[in-house]
Amino acid sequence: MSEYKGIKGFQVQTREQDPTDGISGDFYYNSSTGQFKTVNTGGAPIGSWASGGDLNQARDTMGSSTFGTNTASVYFGGFYAGPTITDKTENYDGTSWTEVNELNNARRYINSAGTYTSALSAGGTNPAPTNKSDVELWDGTNWTETTELNTAKSYGGGWGATNTAAIVVAGYPRPSTTVEQWNGSAWTEVAEYNTARLAMGSFGTTYTSGVIAAGSIPPPGTNYTANVEQWNGSTWTEINNVNQVRTQLSGSGLTTDGLVFGGYDPSSGTGKTESFDGTSFTEVADLATARWDVKGAGNSGLNGLAAGGDSPSGKQNATEEWTAASFVIKTVTTS
Repeated sequence: MSEYKGIKGFQVQTREQDPTDGISGDFYYNSSTGQFKTVNTGGAPIGSWASGGDLNQARDTMGSSTFGTNTASVYFGGFYAGPTITDKTENYDGTSWTEVNELNNARRYINSAGTYTSALSAGGTNPAPTNKSDVELWDGTNWTETTELNTAKSYGGGWGATNTAAIVVAGYPRPSTTVEQWNGSAWTEVAEYNTARLAMGSFGTTYTSGVIAAGSIPPPGTNYTANVEQWNGSTWTEINNVNQVRTQLSGSGLTTDGLVFGGYDPSSGTGKTESFDGTSFTEVADLATARWDVKGAGNSGLNGLAAGGDSPSGKQNATEEWTAASFVIKTVTTS
């Protein structure tokens, strides 16, 4: 009979307890429990939401550093009671929010991207329903106006790891499917996505890799979709749908390890969260506060941030932090 040592070139390790750190693919024997175990990749499917510090200004339809983290993100603009469209900008440090320098142009329904020190605010509306083409760049301290979008747009999607390499996807004007790519100095129109919609969730890394999920499709009303499309830098491909039909949701993470959460289903707000592994969506832990027009940030399925939004009780300032382990230990079974 072949031995594991002979096949792989080493013996199976014996440990008295499970490790507190590990490498995906490790295999060992736990002598305390009498079980063989493997170290598997962690990420979104095994994460959970926890309460964070409240926004100073309760609001919805904000922009954010979509590639920020749950300990370093910037949120800006939005809509709060009044009704008033705001230019307020707030930084999150993992504990509390701090008001910093404001946008030059107040707006809501913002398409956004970037990080805590390198964010992008593109388009939006003010006053509603006037679509804007204004673009501003955040350097960690100040907002600076820069080259405008080719086509004014709002209530769509956006992603990018910096404010020099991003994608903005149209929602309004309905039924626009325009997409623009930003290289740090100019906007270029690229291939349009397939199913016109607005208020979708979106996440991704650069202008060559991203996802848009669910949303509202024309005509307005309760015509919601579960449809998902993935961008590879040149074309859009329809892939597996989200499990929960909804609109006005948000997203965060990578095209191989992402999240969508919150939104409005055909009856009310939802806290439903789904993880994406690059192929399909899996329902995971719900947000504690069900809401729509919430805004997300996060640079992987290991971390995420959900802040603000709207609900039957009014505008929200609640913040929730998503955390997942980088690895998970599983017991080897024969059944």
